[in-house]
Amino acid sequence: MTPAMHFRVKDLLESAGLTEGFSVQSLLWEDSGKLTDRFIVVRPSGGSNIDPTLSSDYYVLVDVISAKGLTEYKKADATVQRIIEFVQKNPVSPCVGKIDNLGGIPSPVTTTEKRLVYRLQFVCTYGE
Repeated sequence: MTPAMHFRVKDLLESAGLTEGFSVQSLLWEDSGKLTDRFIVVRPSGGSNIDPTLSSDYYVLVDVISAKGLTEYKKADATVQRIIEFVQKNPVSPCVGKIDNLGGIPSPVTTTEKRLVYRLQFVCTYGE
C-alpha cells in the first residue's frame, strides 16, 4: 500500500481544510520553539493483521497541539471538534476506506510549555 495510511489521513485532513493555521507534521513532533505556533502531527498507531486478500484496520493518531494561551486553547479545541465532525459526516473515502474515531475526544494533556495536546485516534478499514 502506497502511500502509508497515516500519510493518507494527513492528506485527507489537509484537503478538507482542517489543518489551516497549523504546521502539519508526520511521525514526530518537531517543535519550532515559538509558543505562537500550532501543530498537527499524524502517525501510525498499529492495527489489525494486514492481509492482502481482505480489508485491514489501520490505526492512526492525530495529535492537535495548541499554541500557548487561552484563546489558542479554544482554537485547538475547535479544530478537534471540526475534525471529529468531518469524520462523522464523511466516514467513507476512496483514499482511506472507512474512517472512524476511536475513543471519542480524550482529555487534553499539557506540555511543559503549557501547550494543550489532544491525541485523537482513528481506525481506517481499507482493502482493495
